[in-house]
Amino acid sequence: MNASPLTLHGRDHCVIDMHNLFVGTTLEDELLLLGAGEGALADIGRECALFGVRLEPGRLLSSYSGGEQAIICCLTLMALLPRRPLRILLVHVLETLSPRNRELLLDRFATVLPEADLFTLVGKEPLPAGSHA
Repeated sequence: MNASPLTLHGRDHCVIDMHNLFVGTTLEDELLLLGAGEGALADIGRECALFGVRLEPGRLLSSYSGGEQAIICCLTLMALLPRRPLRILLVHVLETLSPRNRELLLDRFATVLPEADLFTLVGKEPLPAGSHA
């Protein structure tokens, strides 16, 4: 049995794995579990609108497309992660997005978390996400 990217790289990276994006069933549940403060849902909703994703209260996260789920997850974490140097590993996330949304997401990471280093998984090794530099 192969070890998951979280098992392999979770000590050194914040792992965002396309195959395991959420714990909760709705974004409201996810924010509650993550201890998000007041206004987080509205902030994430505004960010999602930049990508053409319309958040609907109470909507099951699984009912969004794979690309929409990846965007929602990344924007949620951007809103909640500390503003300090971080190593973020995107596992099969960028591949699910259109070229426009891929570049927009990389730009949002660079703007919102400028001290973070983004990596993608190539084979079993994290490599810097070239467009984030």
